[in-house]
Amino acid sequence: MVFGHALEYFRLDNPVIETLYTFIYLFHMPVFVFISGYFSKNLNKGRKTAVTNFLVPFLLLNSLLSIGLLLTGNIDSFTILNPGWTLWYFYTMFIWRLLLPDLIRLRHIFILSLIAGILAGFVTEFGTFMALARTLSFTPYFLAGYFLNDSSVEKIRQFKWRKIISWGIILLGAVLAVSWTLLDFPPEILWGDRPFSFFQLPLYQNILLDVIEYLIGFGFVFVFLSLAKKRMHFYTPWGANTLSVYLLHIYFIGPVLYFAQWIQNPWLHFGLLLIASLLTTHILSKQTVVTVVRKLLAKIITTIMPPKKEH
Repeated sequence: MVFGHALEYFRLDNPVIETLYTFIYLFHMPVFVFISGYFSKNLNKGRKTAVTNFLVPFLLLNSLLSIGLLLTGNIDSFTILNPGWTLWYFYTMFIWRLLLPDLIRLRHIFILSLIAGILAGFVTEFGTFMALARTLSFTPYFLAGYFLNDSSVEKIRQFKWRKIISWGIILLGAVLAVSWTLLDFPPEILWGDRPFSFFQLPLYQNILLDVIEYLIGFGFVFVFLSLAKKRMHFYTPWGANTLSVYLLHIYFIGPVLYFAQWIQNPWLHFGLLLIASLLTTHILSKQTVVTVVRKLLAKIITTIMPPKKEH
């Protein structure tokens, strides 16, 4: 995720980097959203903490980002309900956690979410407003994570051919990323925040690409479940402490992107972005940073929304 965001501008002038960028975007959000849904099984707690855990941090950080972009001349107006850069995910998580208890009561909700995700491409008024387009586009992954239970995960991990199938999916994803670039399909399609009319493609291609996105996205979910190990690795804290990484990485990567634009050598440029991404992820996932971020957020939230006094 961090590296994908670091490649945001570099990929515009380099087809090889654009292919890598496309490959990352084929799976990183589908798997991330799936994991979020998997850990949202406590419906009462999820709905109860939706405001404090997601809406308040979103409003705070999005306001700070808007102020920073205004001061640097990158935007012309202050925005609240149009999430900046990566912060859309916090607003979307607020919506998902808030509505999940009601969504799962609907019959065939998973199938309906897939249909809604594709039909969202026809709606031109969504865009980035309140992250509505992305909310609809990624809801199937969130619901899949919620509905998948531990026994199903174990069945996948014990499946005899899981590794062969997983590496086949990874290879297919790589071929798809190369084809995507060669056919000049915009990687922005994978963002899920733009209507079909935004892209200069026939309607049937837009719909077909959406279907392919879901197929390969769920394919990579299978890869993740098949290949992820229970034992600890040096990178385990990177995944365990995603909150601070997701919250703060844009403030670290942003300056790097600004200075990296002056580097003419593409390999040096690429190396700098890779090293910066690894360092950012490592630093922000350290327990000290995580603890400080959580305490600071808790302090802000209790100041804004003091706990009820017991009578």
